[in-house]
Amino acid sequence: MIEKIFKCGIGEMSYIKDAISNVKGEEDLCFFSEAAIEKFLSSGDNWFYVATVDNKPVAYAIAYVQRRLDTTKNMICLYEIGTLKCYRKMGIAKRIIEKIIEDGKLQEVMKIWIPTNISNEAACALYRSIGAEEPEVKDEIIYSYRY
Repeated sequence: MIEKIFKCGIGEMSYIKDAISNVKGEEDLCFFSEAAIEKFLSSGDNWFYVATVDNKPVAYAIAYVQRRLDTTKNMICLYEIGTLKCYRKMGIAKRIIEKIIEDGKLQEVMKIWIPTNISNEAACALYRSIGAEEPEVKDEIIYSYRY
């Protein structure tokens, strides 16, 4: 069923725009610009993955490589993942994460961390299915400051 899963570069701009418009846009209002996508992709530490069926994006993920001061090994933050509703529960998101894990191994990454909401039961089940560890204490909070 899945044609392929791949990390996008500038040459795959149309896949990225389709994934954002159709997959992310299925649940959220989303805006993007080609210039912003190009800037995002200009850093090798920013990863955008797409899963396609019949050459059309049906799922995507955004991940960031994060450099550390205490070790030469890096971490990856799996920041966002989405799948079209009609393709959910088919293992596509899991396969994208497995591709990210594989690419992380090639970069000798020490761990992947994945923020989510405890109320997002589908996401929690997905992350457990790939072997991710749940925190013992589930009281983390993320603050944000907007400029």
